[in-house]
Amino acid sequence: MPVTRRQLVVTLVITGFYWAGQLLTGTDSIVSCALAGAIFFGMLSIFAGGGLRCAIGVLNAVLVGKFLLLGITVKIILFETADGTLKAPLSTALVMLLGFVGVFIGTWIQASLAFPRLKFVSHFESNHEVLIFSMVLFVLSYFGYLVVTSQGQSWLTGGSRGIFSVMAAFSSWSIIPPMVYLWKTGSRLWMTHPVILSMLAWSTTLGLLSTSKQGAMEPLVFYILFGFLRYGLWDLRLWSIAVAAAMLFVGIVYPYSQYVRNAGGREGSIGQRSEVITEVLSRMVNDQEFRLKLSRNAGPASYFEESALAPFGRLAMVGEADKLISATNETHSFTGWETIVWGFKLIVPKFLYEDKPRLEAGNYLGHITGDADPSDSLTQFSYGIMANLYNAFSFFGVAIGTPIIFGGFYYFIRFFLGQPELERSAPTSSTLWFTWIIASFHHSIVESSVSGFMQDLYLPFFILILCGLTKGLCLFFPSRIGGHESLAGEQLWES
Repeated sequence: MPVTRRQLVVTLVITGFYWAGQLLTGTDSIVSCALAGAIFFGMLSIFAGGGLRCAIGVLNAVLVGKFLLLGITVKIILFETADGTLKAPLSTALVMLLGFVGVFIGTWIQASLAFPRLKFVSHFESNHEVLIFSMVLFVLSYFGYLVVTSQGQSWLTGGSRGIFSVMAAFSSWSIIPPMVYLWKTGSRLWMTHPVILSMLAWSTTLGLLSTSKQGAMEPLVFYILFGFLRYGLWDLRLWSIAVAAAMLFVGIVYPYSQYVRNAGGREGSIGQRSEVITEVLSRMVNDQEFRLKLSRNAGPASYFEESALAPFGRLAMVGEADKLISATNETHSFTGWETIVWGFKLIVPKFLYEDKPRLEAGNYLGHITGDADPSDSLTQFSYGIMANLYNAFSFFGVAIGTPIIFGGFYYFIRFFLGQPELERSAPTSSTLWFTWIIASFHHSIVESSVSGFMQDLYLPFFILILCGLTKGLCLFFPSRIGGHESLAGEQLWES
């Protein structure tokens, strides 16, 4: 049995709360049972993945949390029906149920298989190695980020652009290794060191200039969450920072990013895009009426009825999945293997397949739902893997596809990194890889299509390159030379 009796009891209590809450708010009884069943198996998948101390367990928690738990919690608090805004409530609820049953089965099976003996990624044995790794990661990841954002179409893949995109995917996580280093060396300034604060300011500024909500906010979110890992969930200082970050996102980042990308911020030359971005950002800061107008019109709510909750629509992905599921039912647009094979085409190197797709299938699916304008061939829309599988092969696709995809992916990660766990007393390499897995896949595992999720399988190979470069540079920059401190400046980082 992959879960203990105590974990089973906890799961049943939480499931019972959500089932009763839905019934009390007037949700259809069958839909309530299906969504409660999905929550039950989603919770079990957390424990099957090792719980919240293991990276796989955390990814499953993010999955069930962003699809169901957060959204339905808000619905219960506001005393609204959980299915009131869904266009195909029964189909969507059944997709959620089959999907999370599949996630549980896939997680259970991969955990039962023999543990891979090959661990390609290095375990750093000294603080100096962590320091060198932090420097290499920051330089390469933000070099890739600057290259792809300067082209204005950072989501495209293939050729050198694809390589730089993989590098850029590590930029948000680059805040964590130097924090690990400072923590390991006993620095009292591990969260307020000038280098850490400068990195936060740098990432937020670049995110705004590239019109990326994720780029602007993700490093700050990782910074806060890593603080919680050390100090616990009840630290008032961290909650104050979290509230300030939420206000920044709702008041500035979300409405600004939604508006400027449609006002020329992602089109034309670097100079043209910079001019548009600077003008809009300046008006956001100095013109209160303009700022309020953008906040009201930033985007329609999906699962939530209140427009004020529009910035948090991605925390209730069941509403986004419902769009694709209902559109598939209405138009009978089941796509079969098309969007699944799409992913295999994406991961083939361009020199082997010149006509490979340039982006994942999110835009293609957006035209099915009507979210994409007829002339839009670039914007990616998020519906999740389960909805994508339903669009491909109906309920059969969800039942068969989810255990294969999630079980295979988790085993693939274990092949590289083993089973990274959180160690709060003193961070080790296991803690570092724990944070990397969550940082790298928390977004795609929830929001990407099957093809988009598959292209992220390149990321562990870049970790191999980073570790190799780190080991090589440590030979040229030894931690101590003739009694002196590291040439890499380790002493400058200590408090």
